[in-house]
Amino acid sequence: MKKGFGIIEVLAAAVVLGFLLVGLNTLQLGNRESILRIRARDGASDIAQEVIDSIRGSASIASDITRSCDDGAEDLCRSRTFKNATVDYKVEVNVTPDDKLVSEIKETEYVNNPPNDIKIQHQFGKRVDVTVSWLHKKSRQSINVSTVVR
Repeated sequence: MKKGFGIIEVLAAAVVLGFLLVGLNTLQLGNRESILRIRARDGASDIAQEVIDSIRGSASIASDITRSCDDGAEDLCRSRTFKNATVDYKVEVNVTPDDKLVSEIKETEYVNNPPNDIKIQHQFGKRVDVTVSWLHKKSRQSINVSTVVR
């Protein structure tokens, strides 16, 4: 009767342990990528909210404008650093009159005149669309945030 382990058993155990370590390492790398992707998306959401808040704070907002980082608006080019990884964001802002907030009021003329519908349009707000995009693993990711500023 032989006591102890032979060389074959030790090599087999080392191979099994090696496969387990490779599998755990792969899971950890995938977890890091997921965390970076989630943090990049959260950073984009924060940037979109910052842009909307800065627009809300301004006294007057021009309609029918589009500004973006690509057009030379340096204040719309942002970056965030998450644990040794820097994510560069490109922001595009589009301000248009909000069609849903345009109301039509029908008024009729006074007595003895046939009814004449007059459409009066009142604009109560402007729609602000903010698109934040970034590069993640050679693919362009983006989020869109829309709000109405009155």
